[in-house]
Amino acid sequence: MKTSLILDDRVFAEAKKEAEKTGQSLSEVISQWAALGREAWKQKKREKFRKFKPLDLGSQKIDLNDRKQWMEDLEDDRA
Repeated sequence: MKTSLILDDRVFAEAKKEAEKTGQSLSEVISQWAALGREAWKQKKREKFRKFKPLDLGSQKIDLNDRKQWMEDLEDDRA
């Protein structure tokens, strides 16, 4: 895909050096850097969700193994 971007001068200069050093095109280098940055961003986003603390919901109110009883409890409006 062909597009135009506005890059920081330092990023452009470093990408150009990397392209010359590796023999890749400037587009290839910037695409690789963008992909790496995207993966790092996704990883950071996932880590946010890992930093939660479990919540104690109290003791179990029904025995899930006793289906007949909990079905009756669900139908009973007084419970």
